[in-house]
Amino acid sequence: MNRHMVPFGRLGLWSIVGIAVAAFAFWGVARVSGVTVPLWQVLLLALALLAVTSAVSALGADTEPGADPLTRTVNTPSWRPFIEVNRWEDQLIFAETKPGRFEGSTAKRNLIELADERLRLRRGLSLAADPDQCRDLLGEDTYAFLTRPVADCPTTWQLDAHLKHIEEI
Repeated sequence: MNRHMVPFGRLGLWSIVGIAVAAFAFWGVARVSGVTVPLWQVLLLALALLAVTSAVSALGADTEPGADPLTRTVNTPSWRPFIEVNRWEDQLIFAETKPGRFEGSTAKRNLIELADERLRLRRGLSLAADPDQCRDLLGEDTYAFLTRPVADCPTTWQLDAHLKHIEEI
């Protein structure tokens, strides 16, 4: 065991021995100059100072770089001419960062509303009222995505396929 007091920083055995030798030397100088101080008090004071300095040095900043953030485009300064599209993008990014919670997300609700509105306006259909005709128009995968619970956010390719089917209505 070559490291001691790890919660207070890296403190090697030689630094403890060194502080003990320095305390003994200080005690010897004090003794020669006529001051009587018990050796155990000098050692205890030196070890306490060593513990305090190692605790303070452990409070320093981390030198390891942090992990890359999962969200890359949220809050980046950019020119945003199509703010509604960017809101959808942000909602999908947030849904992607929360695995297992896509079903209740705003992104899934908005996709269902979009598909239902397009079906209603262009074909006079509804996802709830006309499931067979909607399944034929959207395709089995997209219809299942819109009507069944989905735990995780779809991948970029799956989402692209679903959006193409919705656009073809």
